[in-house]
Amino acid sequence: MPGTKESAAQRLTEWLQGLEKFDLPDWDSLPQLELYMDQVILLLTRYLAPLERDGEERTVTASIINNYVRMKVMPPPVKKRYSRTHLAYLIMICTLKQSLSISCIQRLLPQDHSEEAARTLYTDFVRQYRASIRFLCSLPLSRGELTVEGGARLPLEGENGLAATSAILATLSKMLTEFLLAEKDGKEDPIEDEDE
Repeated sequence: MPGTKESAAQRLTEWLQGLEKFDLPDWDSLPQLELYMDQVILLLTRYLAPLERDGEERTVTASIINNYVRMKVMPPPVKKRYSRTHLAYLIMICTLKQSLSISCIQRLLPQDHSEEAARTLYTDFVRQYRASIRFLCSLPLSRGELTVEGGARLPLEGENGLAATSAILATLSKMLTEFLLAEKDGKEDPIEDEDE
């Protein structure tokens, strides 16, 4: 019966199992050959398919990629061809744009568009992404509450309990990311109270 606690728990279990199977390609798995735009889009669609939600527009299109180049979020193609450096940038951008603004993402990416800088950042990104998935999948999310180190408890029951807690954590994570990037750039704290 749809909407029951058992069906919700089953859907959550299936979603977590799908998440465990999702994996970003390693740097050495990215094609060494330079690709044209349509080939890049096909590859990215395959790599990022699990991130797409039903009924939403495609994660990446030619115009989106051109905008990232125009905005200097990633390096421009060379003679209309894209290297694995471009693919690495696009995978990171498309993954992060689920929750961050392009300006935040741009501050996370290396300003030095060299292959070595991209390789280092991408390798770290994939490692951190995999660790984050393992961490999320290890949490006992189907229970009524989640107890973390130090005894702090997150309630997960009630109508939309897990969804609300997840949304709040996503918001706080985004705020933390913006704070850390502002610190890195030497800017003011973005969460200061404007009434002061």
